[in-house]
Amino acid sequence: MDRDTLLRWSVIALAGILFWQFGMPLLRGDKSEAMQTIAAEHYVNAPGFRADILDSNSPGAAASGEADELCELNGGRYVAQFSSRGAGLTHLFFTDKRYANSAARDLSTTPDHERWRSFRTLFRPVGESHTDDQIRYDRFNWKLAEHSETNCTFVYEDEVARIEKSFAVGERPFEINVNTKITNRAPETRRHTASIETFAFHPNSEIHGKLGRVSPFQTELSCASGKEVVRKGKDDFKQGWASSPSVNRYAAVSNYYFAQALIPLDDQRPECRILAEDWYGANQHRDDDEAGAVYHAQLVYPTRFLGPNETATYRQIAFMGPKEREILDRADGGKAGLGDVINLGFFSPVAKVLVGALVFLHDHVTFGNWGLAIIALTIALRILLFPLTWKSIQTTIAMRTLKPDLDALNARFKNDAQAKNIAMMELYRKHGVNPFGGCLPQLVQMPVWFAMYTTLQTAAEMYNTKFLWFADMSAPDKYYILPLILGAFMIVQQRLVPQQGMDAVQQKMMTYMMPIIFTVMMLFLPAALGIYMLTNSVLGIVQQLAIEHISPRTGTSGKGEIIIKQSSHELRR
Repeated sequence: MDRDTLLRWSVIALAGILFWQFGMPLLRGDKSEAMQTIAAEHYVNAPGFRADILDSNSPGAAASGEADELCELNGGRYVAQFSSRGAGLTHLFFTDKRYANSAARDLSTTPDHERWRSFRTLFRPVGESHTDDQIRYDRFNWKLAEHSETNCTFVYEDEVARIEKSFAVGERPFEINVNTKITNRAPETRRHTASIETFAFHPNSEIHGKLGRVSPFQTELSCASGKEVVRKGKDDFKQGWASSPSVNRYAAVSNYYFAQALIPLDDQRPECRILAEDWYGANQHRDDDEAGAVYHAQLVYPTRFLGPNETATYRQIAFMGPKEREILDRADGGKAGLGDVINLGFFSPVAKVLVGALVFLHDHVTFGNWGLAIIALTIALRILLFPLTWKSIQTTIAMRTLKPDLDALNARFKNDAQAKNIAMMELYRKHGVNPFGGCLPQLVQMPVWFAMYTTLQTAAEMYNTKFLWFADMSAPDKYYILPLILGAFMIVQQRLVPQQGMDAVQQKMMTYMMPIIFTVMMLFLPAALGIYMLTNSVLGIVQQLAIEHISPRTGTSGKGEIIIKQSSHELRR
């Protein structure tokens, strides 16, 4: 690929990045103040239930109520705290050092309102009421019936129903077994519609990205059933809730590095409902930094009718943890396919192969060092793709031998671009050189480059992982050493790349513009990605030095003169 073509592709790539970063939000209407179409939620609270601040208009709201009873589980790599107020999750702390000492130490991110506590259950659709409802209230106080380090059981009882809800430590890391049983105590048949939900909250200040890097807290909602995964982002809910019927895998809220997923058990196939609910004050705009969104992922089971003394049971596995690939693949014994919460983008088939290779190198070659695994994978990719690179090298060498002739044509036809192009094409034909022969191999390698970009930018394994002077390979280099080194090496690489067919201004632009662009981008990109780019640049320099040794930039083709007949532009030797 000649440098003129490379320059054009580089400018196009830069324009694409800037358009995606700044232009797409304008076209999508991200700055629109249009309200979401979501019905207001009104709950009937049982007597003595302490209402949320948000519930002042709800029937049965009370200013005060019974004190919360708290229960803690000590599970695999986490500690979870539950409250009798709604029998929901109040905190989930990671115990691993690299997570416990980070900003993500508590996976429960919503404000302390009962309506946004994960694992909250409802037993009738919001706003609906029937004379034969099993439960007359939407929210009520539970009693803590059993408490141990591995089990928390809450109970609610009245004259027509008994509900028992238990949380138990799962057999695998970051798993909680959730079991809810509802028994009809009424002398007649009663109905209920059970649902369970998990939540997250992030203000816009956390999810706004920077040049070249999407924020690691940008959140995605997903429903998975069979081989189908429905994914939606914050701006996909202008019309309110989205749903997938009869799911058998999971409903999830996830960001780049962490996930909260509800996995239905017992071959029950509930509806999965997801929503990113805009949340901002009266004097705020939707896109203000202080505004944000509450993310919902809900499983809604079909309505059931219970006769006297009949019991219905609903079981789920809740995964609440980092998106470590090995752990995700083992969740629910591998049946849920929870690895799909990692969104590897358009080139996911390629990215999955790269991930497998990276994990193999980490486990068996680099002695558990992720930084060395990235370097090893980069070298392996260079070797694997060398047949394609060799085609580019051959084109480069061929173009190198024609440089004196090309320089002569540039000088001879400097005022006649059409004649110069015709003469160049004839020169290439005469010597059997295809000037675009190096382009196709480069384009074939692009999926690998994009897949590596996605893989390293979304890898939870890099989160708070140290390497060299990097305290966190998922974050930018806070000392700016890596961007400067990368920029310097790219300048060296650009100066080594052949410069035929370009004037002095173009040469200077290519020598300094692209390194400056990538240096600026690396100020915001994860260090893991910078390690890959730097290793690739070093290998590129080594390759180019080898080409310089094989084919120095001197010599002439010496195979005859190309003459242009100015009147008709016909070619003759």
